[in-house]
Amino acid sequence: MNQSKAARRARVTSGKVALQGGIPPNVFLWVLLFLIVSGFLYFRNAMSELEEQRSALMTKQRATAKVLGPKLLPLRDQIEANAALLAGEGKDFVDSNVDWENLLQQPGIYLRMRHEDSLAKEEFRTVAGASLRDGFTSCAIVDPTARVLSAGKECARSTECESGEFCNVFSSCQRPHSPYNMRMLYRALVVLSDKWVEEVREAGTDTALTIYDRGLDSVTRVEIPLAIDLYQRSKFALIVLDEDPKDGLPEAIAGARETKMERVQRSSHFARIGVWDLKSKKLLARMRVSASGVLRDVGTRRAPGGAEAAAARTRTANSCALALEFKSKLAPPTETVQVEPETVETELPKN
Repeated sequence: MNQSKAARRARVTSGKVALQGGIPPNVFLWVLLFLIVSGFLYFRNAMSELEEQRSALMTKQRATAKVLGPKLLPLRDQIEANAALLAGEGKDFVDSNVDWENLLQQPGIYLRMRHEDSLAKEEFRTVAGASLRDGFTSCAIVDPTARVLSAGKECARSTECESGEFCNVFSSCQRPHSPYNMRMLYRALVVLSDKWVEEVREAGTDTALTIYDRGLDSVTRVEIPLAIDLYQRSKFALIVLDEDPKDGLPEAIAGARETKMERVQRSSHFARIGVWDLKSKKLLARMRVSASGVLRDVGTRRAPGGAEAAAARTRTANSCALALEFKSKLAPPTETVQVEPETVETELPKN
């Protein structure tokens, strides 16, 4: 009996008999081996295809950087150098030989941020990438070619617009109005940055690389050509650095998504303003002025209530007051105007 059991055990081990249903054990071994080999080959093939896709994307990016980078990077460096100069100490200065009324109607570049954010390069570029026109530009500069923001072809993305146009926040295709904000420049330069390259190198799926590829195509076709066109036509750069209030930032509004920059702008504070000629790189004006204004309702309509609405109105008043003070220093009035200390009042119709 013992010999019989030993014989059966030997046949089972050698795979010459079937177990529970008739599948030899060595079949499991072969299936397992097949799955392991197949998985390895699939993984190696997938990784090979992924690296090919990554290599093709990086080749396209390098070609873009080589052709378009030299047209945008010098401008970025120039604006950053000007901002660093403005952030430092300096005396107020206005070039009296400049026809300011004519200059400010020409195409220009606008950048505004907190003074504190301008002191670190990485923070500077992050904040500059979100810099938009605001109450200051509305009161300081008039673009004679500007149109109503809702006018234009309806769009969902800029690739649907004609050459030289982009899809604005009102989902309308339009050419940007002067002064051109720095957000456009930094968005165009994202695909040329070391950070973008590092993200592509770390992307682990073909889906992720496809997203980066489509983003590169969009920037190459729309943002970069548009930025080159606008900035090459620009005559001046206008930079505003808002200093934090003397007593520190005001308390944030509960439940509101209010940035530090917005908290500064709804407070009475000082700001540094600089204007440069982009062609000659010459400083045309530099000043430190107060931003403190009051926005009054005109007519029977009253402004909507709520802390956020009140904060937005205060930001507009302060920014417009800053703009009026800026313009008054560019072309001082011939007659003395009595103004309350550190306060510039503005009256704007309620739209």
